[in-house]
Amino acid sequence: MANIMKRTNKNGDVSYRIRVFVDEKSDGTQTLKSLTYKPEIGMSQKQIDKKLNETAVLFEQKIKQGVIAYDGNIKFQEYAEIWLDNAQIAPKTKETYGFLLVRINQAIGHLKLQNIQAYHLESFYKNLKEGNINFVGSYATSDKLDRIIAEKKILKKELIILANISEKTLIIARKDEKISIESANKIANALKIPVNQLFELHETTSGLSDKTILHHHRLISSILGKAKKERIIPFNVAIEHTNSPKLAKKEAVYLDDIQAQKIVHLLLDEEDIRVQTSMLILLYSGIRRGELCGLEWQDIDFERKLIHVRRASQRQKDKGIVEVPTKNESSVRTIKLPSLVFDVLQSYRQWWILQRFQNGTKWYGTIERLFIQENGKPINPDTINFWLKKFIEKNNLPHFTPHSLRHTFATLQIMAGVNIRTVQARGGWAQASTLVNTYSHAIKTADELASDVLDDILTPKTFIKKA
Repeated sequence: MANIMKRTNKNGDVSYRIRVFVDEKSDGTQTLKSLTYKPEIGMSQKQIDKKLNETAVLFEQKIKQGVIAYDGNIKFQEYAEIWLDNAQIAPKTKETYGFLLVRINQAIGHLKLQNIQAYHLESFYKNLKEGNINFVGSYATSDKLDRIIAEKKILKKELIILANISEKTLIIARKDEKISIESANKIANALKIPVNQLFELHETTSGLSDKTILHHHRLISSILGKAKKERIIPFNVAIEHTNSPKLAKKEAVYLDDIQAQKIVHLLLDEEDIRVQTSMLILLYSGIRRGELCGLEWQDIDFERKLIHVRRASQRQKDKGIVEVPTKNESSVRTIKLPSLVFDVLQSYRQWWILQRFQNGTKWYGTIERLFIQENGKPINPDTINFWLKKFIEKNNLPHFTPHSLRHTFATLQIMAGVNIRTVQARGGWAQASTLVNTYSHAIKTADELASDVLDDILTPKTFIKKA
């Protein structure tokens, strides 16, 4: 029997997802087919229910008879919803794709798959680049928030859940400091107050970056590629006929050896041991931010000075902080670190144990992650960026990110002559080609150094170059 689920989007538009069981594989996973039904404007609920049931019965009959449930006449938005529902991708990736599809559906969602042309996509990409849709640099502040919370007699913990924001975001907002426009909207909606009555909005807009536009293109290509594979459309217009967005090649942002040495000296004098420990691990190990937040004390081998990367940590919408696998199989690895890092880790371990003792019954750290909130729960990976930003501002340093430390890790090793395969294994890259493409600057320098070394070894000291 078909399963019917009502769905309401952000604009209040209602649709119904009809799902039908097809079969069950040997591993227990089920194969389902989905179809989206959208009522016509003006239909009563009785009419909707009747048409919905008729559609569900017909859809189920087609599935049982092995008839394709949709063809090229299906609209892009409807097929994209089916594709996203059935896609075997990570929850965070699915969340990101859902966000991208909001813009994509506004542009081409109403078009039938078979009617989508190259100019539709190229016009969409041009609009993304030139349109005022990117709110980078925008922010909101409020000097009324505390008063409104008190007047509405709502608990702060309750507001955090209703607004789906972090505790840190609410603390910042209550201090009349800058938060994102998106967070301001969430808080205002949770309090049922127009955002412009609760917050002072400072908006600056621009087009999207080339990289973000390329993400939109790749998503469209994947969806149409699936439709082509299912023989719903004869070709993938996004790949075969469209001029795809171009992405200028950019060298990785990294610190040179002098800058990195300065950072290490500053970190060794840093008073906040959380900042000190986390940044030194990032710099000396090259692990990703999510992998850092996924580290547990059982992963730290003090005797042999090893850290074992076995998992990552991620914040997901509606789920909070969750454990996820590493980016790829190569990312599960063991890395040896110098004594300096483990000396800091020893001190941090003592601080961590003291935190647990002082919190007593208020300690909720059921898993012993290294980097924690005050109550022992795993931190949001965004907290690492927050710590680094404070460290940069405190020491008046040029801007860099946690990922810049990963780039620095790779660059300095390659420039020092460490074999590419060794750097690949230590950093958890799936392919050596990624390193070659990303760190060409370091490889060129290493090649020049290698030439100089060979020159010193082989060239006779009495050899005089001809003018």
